[in-house]
Amino acid sequence: QRQMCIRDSYKIVMKAYIINLKKSVDRKKYMQEQLEKMFFLSAEFVEAVDARGMTEREKNVFFDTELFCKRYVKEVRPGEIGCTLSHQKCYRKLVESRDKYALILEDDIVIRHNIDTLVPEIEKLLNTDEPRVILLSGWYWYLGTKTIKQHYCLARVYDAFLTHAYIINREAASLLIEQRPFITADDWFYIRKKGVKLYAVLPHLLDQDWSGEYPTSINQEEKKRCPGLWKRKIEICFHSLLLKFLYIIKRFEKA
Repeated sequence: QRQMCIRDSYKIVMKAYIINLKKSVDRKKYMQEQLEKMFFLSAEFVEAVDARGMTEREKNVFFDTELFCKRYVKEVRPGEIGCTLSHQKCYRKLVESRDKYALILEDDIVIRHNIDTLVPEIEKLLNTDEPRVILLSGWYWYLGTKTIKQHYCLARVYDAFLTHAYIINREAASLLIEQRPFITADDWFYIRKKGVKLYAVLPHLLDQDWSGEYPTSINQEEKKRCPGLWKRKIEICFHSLLLKFLYIIKRFEKA
């Protein structure tokens, strides 16, 4: 009865893109069940890019593996390419649509809180010409917060990982579209430096399903380090120390 009342109170429907490998039928079914709990969404499944079947030439056509190595001092894995290109597909879909913003989900989410109670506040935050992303997931470091409703706050994010749940407006999507991307989809520090204002809901609303029932089928390869690049390695080390400091002063939201 409560859900029916809330359903009737929402006239604005938020678009959602759900990234899903074509062969992952069980995950699609799982997500369809989860979407029943988020009735304010107009959902569209987006076929994920599977880079494991790409040749080296194809990978370099769609993804800059050389710049990736220079940024992360490791070789890119097929799962990282596929994930980035899948999110790029969602950005393009949003920009080509008439929607002002969209929720992007991966196909292994777990709902922690009632998102519907925050939809009006989130819509206000995204209805702007400023490029904005609001993370609904955890595992982020933040600098400050402000209350948006009851015990929920909006955190100003310094850095974050994970890409299974976030809302992006078309201004931010336009800024992030690249012909040959070279970053991981969850390089939120790079994304923020590119001009996107990055926020997160605190406490976070959605988790990944880490139960093992739907095990990941990507990024199972070992990480291989790129030789040299000592300046970049030192930069990464200093960045890690800053994140540890934010963790110590309790400016970290665990997933």
